[in-house]
Amino acid sequence: MPNGSLNQLLHGKNVYPDIAWSLRFRILYEIALGVNYLHNMSPPLLHHDLKTQNILLDSDFHVKIADFGLSKWRMVSMSLSRGEKSMPEGGTIVYMPPEDYDGSQKLRASVKHDIYSYAIIMWEVMSRKQPFEEVINPLQIMYSVSRGRRPDTGEECLPLDIPHRQLMLSLMESAWAQNPDERPSFSRCLIELEPVLRTFEEIPMLEAVIELKRAKSQYEWRCVHLSNKISSDESISLNIPLSTSIQENSCLSQNDKLFLPRVPQDTSKPYNILSDVKDEPHSLISYVPPSQSTQSYVSQQSSSSTTNSSNSSNSMPCLLQTSGANSDFTLRTIQPQDFTVAHQWIQTKREEIVHQMTEACLNQCLDALLSRDLIMREDYELISTKPTRTSKVRQLLDNIDSQGEEVARVIVQKLKDNKQMGLQPYPDVSPAFRSTSLNL
Repeated sequence: MPNGSLNQLLHGKNVYPDIAWSLRFRILYEIALGVNYLHNMSPPLLHHDLKTQNILLDSDFHVKIADFGLSKWRMVSMSLSRGEKSMPEGGTIVYMPPEDYDGSQKLRASVKHDIYSYAIIMWEVMSRKQPFEEVINPLQIMYSVSRGRRPDTGEECLPLDIPHRQLMLSLMESAWAQNPDERPSFSRCLIELEPVLRTFEEIPMLEAVIELKRAKSQYEWRCVHLSNKISSDESISLNIPLSTSIQENSCLSQNDKLFLPRVPQDTSKPYNILSDVKDEPHSLISYVPPSQSTQSYVSQQSSSSTTNSSNSSNSMPCLLQTSGANSDFTLRTIQPQDFTVAHQWIQTKREEIVHQMTEACLNQCLDALLSRDLIMREDYELISTKPTRTSKVRQLLDNIDSQGEEVARVIVQKLKDNKQMGLQPYPDVSPAFRSTSLNL
């Protein structure tokens, strides 16, 4: 299924940081609706392995109940005992009712099994925790549950601000009752849940679905770009003090030092670092694999005959990177704005941009961001469907706050290209470093 299982949704908190309560209650309602349909078939179809891993979610996070491997078509077998079984007739221990633990008991297959499993799923949906996650041995779970213990319903697991908390808690506790005869039917669950679901408007529920899709797309986008960034890494982390003499007391730890010969102050002339072997020893104590880093910050000590001693300790961060085809090192000095100048400029000019960005400029921004994979298709459509130009621009700027500097630079450049002069002065969005090559 496009969105995996309910288990992945609930416990994939890095993918789905937040799940709206309206959507959680809709999922619980649809599970009850599906199982109630099975139980009312003739003959009844009992699932007997209901768990979050078997609750699948389609593209709009609607429920599809799967894996009927342990379910039984029963017309005759509903009246047969399972006394000859040495073990419970399947199902996961956490979701299994206590009466099924003892295979020697002569019990009829019952709809009460599934309602107990449903109660555990209710707790899991509301808490986003694994039931009995602190217990390692399944026998401990069986022993505790058979003595009446259930997942914790305290404030730590089920916060007090949960909508309809008391009603849901009452339904849950009756559904996992120790005595199977005291458990309600799924028809009763639907009667309880339907008014709860009606308290939520349809539009907020659709927005909750869109938010989950956006969260999933953002996670996948980050994973892809992180993978591409790692795969393009080619260089080794180094600490090279660039001064007239090697500084023994560098800002990095002793284990990270790389001793190299002196580098001339005039870097305009090619200089082979490896040629002057007799001056200084070459010792690479700590090696960082290429897969971990392609760039390393090195400290460029500023020294000049006209500079006093108080300024000689000032330094600027640099990047040392190999040029790829040849063995040249490229020294890139990072500027003080630290790559956030465009983002900061947009934040200060937000209202002016909203009122002055033209429709043509807006469309160019969206097309540029989409072509560079800097905006998700869902965000693109959300912006495009806004009713007015200003609302589209506001939505675009809202996206910048979460996407960062690279998106901001594209928008600043498009504003400049479209000669939106009322927004001057523009920030400099050229690459924030200057390069110096050192030939090896």
